[in-house]
Amino acid sequence: MKSNALFALDTWFYNSLGSYNLEAKCEMLAELGYDGINLTLWSDQSWADVARIPEIKERFGIEVTGVYASVSGPDDVEGVRRVSELLKTMDGCTLVDLAILGSPEAHTNSDPRGDAAVEQMLKNLLPIAERRGITLSLYHHIGCWMETLDDAMRLCLAVDHPNLKITFSSHHWYLTDGKHPERTFERISPHMSGANFCGSRRVPSDNGTDATIEILDEGEQDNFYLLGLLQKTGFTGPIGIQGFSMGGDVYSKLRRSLAAYEDIRRRLKQHPGWADFRNDPIPSAREEISA
Repeated sequence: MKSNALFALDTWFYNSLGSYNLEAKCEMLAELGYDGINLTLWSDQSWADVARIPEIKERFGIEVTGVYASVSGPDDVEGVRRVSELLKTMDGCTLVDLAILGSPEAHTNSDPRGDAAVEQMLKNLLPIAERRGITLSLYHHIGCWMETLDDAMRLCLAVDHPNLKITFSSHHWYLTDGKHPERTFERISPHMSGANFCGSRRVPSDNGTDATIEILDEGEQDNFYLLGLLQKTGFTGPIGIQGFSMGGDVYSKLRRSLAAYEDIRRRLKQHPGWADFRNDPIPSAREEISA
């Protein structure tokens, strides 16, 4: 896989009417010029697509850069079994993003009292991942017990296994933190397997959270700056564009996001100094009035 291969999460292809089939997803992304696709395993139909991963590169010329799965917690016997079986049998892909929704000892999201059970679950899964050459990457997700990057980092450092990494999602980071990204990337970059980005603004959204998911160059989140910071770390892993619950004409929106991404990369190459921010943020309305 090439350095910084660009993929789209297949969340783009789901809407209130249904979802596109695997062939349509792959054909669109290949035609547009994406390098790969990440598959989201959240239904029996999407789990059935795992068996078809080996044919995707040959038929469509794009990589399956990762698959996303979740477990309700370490006590989710069926969910953990399914992830274990995925690690044992999946071919044609070497990354599993794992979201952990809960833990039996935790009282709230991010509660460290849930760590011990989750760490044991990961220690049971990681020998399988290691034998198969698969990276298990912790995916922080709003509304889940493992909600923040700090949660994922805490687990990653505690378990300390070469096949355990973390995935950076700009949307979920923006909702749960969204500050000092330079410190964030410096801290997490040695442990990152991949990253994904979208445009976003903090307003109630149809996606069920308090921030939108938009085209890469829309919203108030500055993806030029974030991608510039990521580039400075020397990160060479895959980079994704998120499009959950956007609806509309998916092809045209994917095309617009790809164009925005390519333009950001062009500007970063030609003007790297543009991403050198000062510590001089816009004041709040209250601060501005009192000035």
